[in-house]
Amino acid sequence: MPSKAVLVTGANGFIGYAVCRAFALAGWATYGLMRSDRSIPELVKEEITPIVGSAADPASFVADLPPIDVVICCSGDPSNFGAHFKEMTSLIQSLSKIARSKGHGKPLAIISSGCKDYGMTPRHGDPNLAPHTEESPLNFPPVLGERAKGALDMMTKYTKDFDCVITRPTTLYGRSSSFYGLIFLLAEQAKSETDGVLAVTSDADAICHGTHVDDVAAAYLAIAEAPRDVVAGQAYNISSHRYETLGEIVEVVEKAHGIKVEYVDADGVDKDSYATNALFNFPQWVDSEKIRKHTGWRDKKPLFHEGYNVYRKAYEAAAQAKTEQHERVMRMVEGRFGIKD
Repeated sequence: MPSKAVLVTGANGFIGYAVCRAFALAGWATYGLMRSDRSIPELVKEEITPIVGSAADPASFVADLPPIDVVICCSGDPSNFGAHFKEMTSLIQSLSKIARSKGHGKPLAIISSGCKDYGMTPRHGDPNLAPHTEESPLNFPPVLGERAKGALDMMTKYTKDFDCVITRPTTLYGRSSSFYGLIFLLAEQAKSETDGVLAVTSDADAICHGTHVDDVAAAYLAIAEAPRDVVAGQAYNISSHRYETLGEIVEVVEKAHGIKVEYVDADGVDKDSYATNALFNFPQWVDSEKIRKHTGWRDKKPLFHEGYNVYRKAYEAAAQAKTEQHERVMRMVEGRFGIKD
């Protein structure tokens, strides 16, 4: 029986590469779309077929693909999410037309958004604390408005062309560590630049609800392999089985790096502290019971503070190897926070 085929956009990105790897390991014919040719060897060694191109120009590659069963959007342009979603819609419509002309059904589109779409929750211990669920109202920061609205448009306006699912993962860690890698970097900088003191604009009760990138990739696979009538038209939060507090993480950071973390007010903090603030002062508890119930998915990786030393070594290896996933994050970090690796 022929394997099903998946196309992942942003295949050279942090989440896209993990998603490609999960599908390839599960036996799917996996195609990874990316603008750069730099990560071609990384994809090929994982038995992923790389495609250098863009959703803005689907004619340059769609004719060479087999009928695509699932399209996964792991790409995005933070400076212009609106245009990107229009391009993605056009790409999926083209793939749908080809698939149906060859006797296949509508593809399933899995569109990545994020749990920050809901805004913040109170901190750990607050009597009003409750988790965000898929029924919670959206309260996204302005910078994420086009992303949140674009994903909803794709799910509701094009049902004749494709089925759609929105995923809202929490902040990600593991492997090259995405923005969680900043805590390793800042901790080491504190040892040499600030007498072993790292100022954090937050408090010990701030909620850090991260999820390992491999668990998130497994969730995408679980959605793709679930009955279509169960998942189509749904939004799914993806989060670890429990949240961590910043206090839990800080305890491990201090021991691992031999530093002292101080909680400070926002006034007068430097850029390094502001970067940490962006990571650890956006408290959010995110419920993921819906995807667990609908697909049977479960997170398996240790929480960030539980596997800290292993995750640190993986981050350092990715940094030393100058992987594209690590360097893409660092470019964003330099642009937003002025931090250099």
